[in-house]
Amino acid sequence: MSHYRNSRITVNYSRAKDTFAFLGGNLVQRGTEQGVKFFIEGVVNGQFIYQAGIKSEDRLVTVNYRDVEGLNHDALLESIRCLNPLMLGVERTVDGATVPAVGVLDIAIGDDSNPFAKFAGFYYNTTTDTAGELIPLDVPELYVYSYQNTENNVYYKTTSGGKDYWLSTDGSTVSLVENRTPGTSQLKKYIYNFATNPMPGKEPVILVPASHTDLCLAATKDDILKLERFLEGPFTGPSIPGNDRFLFREGTAGQEFTLESSVAEGFYITRADDDSAIMTPNGSKFTELVQTSE
Repeated sequence: MSHYRNSRITVNYSRAKDTFAFLGGNLVQRGTEQGVKFFIEGVVNGQFIYQAGIKSEDRLVTVNYRDVEGLNHDALLESIRCLNPLMLGVERTVDGATVPAVGVLDIAIGDDSNPFAKFAGFYYNTTTDTAGELIPLDVPELYVYSYQNTENNVYYKTTSGGKDYWLSTDGSTVSLVENRTPGTSQLKKYIYNFATNPMPGKEPVILVPASHTDLCLAATKDDILKLERFLEGPFTGPSIPGNDRFLFREGTAGQEFTLESSVAEGFYITRADDDSAIMTPNGSKFTELVQTSE
């Protein structure tokens, strides 16, 4: 069985003209005498990976501090899509010697909806363990995850003061309301498997309004719950969105659970006095209702 795989390296930007912005290089998996390894090939002069100093035939060793040894090709590729800044640790053969190097990219979207390199840095003869002290950016850790399956017709309910409130959205705001309707309260629950779960013992999910399947609930770093773009990708399932779009369910199956932010640990979806859904350290307790049809 061949281990050869060759895929374009892209990042996912909902505001870009092209949803998946090509970084100007390919992620290649191939078998070697030392086993299956990843390489960067097909680097395009002037493109993003080139600006970060990476060359064709560089062997990929780490991505955002994580060793890529043994990772699945598709899971690694889809995980890279959500990373920004992106830090690639490589090994390069120079005059018969192996030299470590690190390339870093911070990509932004311009007013013309085209991506550009806000920062590009290259650190020769160094590893990601030491390069972090030199890089003037906050580089996120890589979490590897893959799409598992989707459940439709899911409703989330919390009870307060003897009344039931349903997690709902009108496409612009998220709230907890007394009246449950398929048009506002029905959710699609996207379930993922993490090779390294950033919150062990908690289930990572993405909640997509059934009536607005291009959106999903997102808990941002300023502790606000809002709706952000959600796009399905071309590989094993929905493309991997940014980490703020993940919510973590904590609780025993079939019992009450909380919904925690993945980027602001310790903040949970909570019903406010005005019925809006906000993120607080307290958190509402939810139960899940799954229906096969209305």
